[in-house]
Amino acid sequence: MKFRQDTKPFEILKPYFMPAIYYRMQKGRKKVYQLSLSMDGIEKIVKISSKGFVHASLNQVITGAVLRMEKLFAPEKIDLEVILFKKPTLNSLEISFELINKHIFKIGKEEYYASIMCEYSYEKMNTVTYYPIIYREVCSNGMVSIMTKNFTEHVDADKIFDIGCEWSRCTFENYQNKLSSFFEEMKKDELGGRNEEQVGQEIIQKMEKVLGVSIPRDERDIIREINNDEQPRISDIIHENLKALGSNQFAVWNSITDFASRERNIDKRNKMFLNAGKFLSKEIEKTLNKENKSKSENLQWDQILSIANK
Repeated sequence: MKFRQDTKPFEILKPYFMPAIYYRMQKGRKKVYQLSLSMDGIEKIVKISSKGFVHASLNQVITGAVLRMEKLFAPEKIDLEVILFKKPTLNSLEISFELINKHIFKIGKEEYYASIMCEYSYEKMNTVTYYPIIYREVCSNGMVSIMTKNFTEHVDADKIFDIGCEWSRCTFENYQNKLSSFFEEMKKDELGGRNEEQVGQEIIQKMEKVLGVSIPRDERDIIREINNDEQPRISDIIHENLKALGSNQFAVWNSITDFASRERNIDKRNKMFLNAGKFLSKEIEKTLNKENKSKSENLQWDQILSIANK
């Protein structure tokens, strides 16, 4: 497997692994709380308040992401690389990065890449956002990104190191089992006897709905530039997925997430992933509810007996 986008060594985060300077001081007759950062030899005052307030320092934010990856892979080793999307500066005190483990994340027999997105801004200093993205390669031309809204974590700044149970392999195994059943149903859902051009237009419409984007008609076949290389047109992405996976809804989903995984603009990409995760979660739950209802209405003693005496 090869990760879709270019990554950098974890060490590139070192310049931003900085503590915040938070102290109580006398200002005239009043005692106030001040938060500042030291960057490039300059002390940047972030906030002054008459009351104490909650915040996170950048070194805590980075550590929180690493510890979540460690828990996810425990007891296995990790070897992290980074995509740094937003660097903190004196004018914009925010950071956004994605941690990727170079080691494969195995769930059963399937291989995945696991990454953790982290977003933090001193404009909203009381909350840090973490969420995982699981990538699996389904064919030579692309990856499927798997993320559910259930895993998105908005952490109080003073509770970064209180890592919940959602960051465990068991949680992802349970989700993957649901996902596998759902994808198997998608493979059976054929697209029907329409030609590829008609199917392609329908897929683009679904792509817009799932990802929450608008793709102008005159841009649907343009070359999208990523890493300064020419990448496939949207129509090529769809064609390759249909060719590799068959004319079914599974190929449709792969086309959608293949398209999203190529986006280099972090805001657009994250929004697409979050929208896709919400859509996928809802569809999985609807499918499971139908299966559970059908199961409850068609209970067979022989089936239960076979399980009981397994």
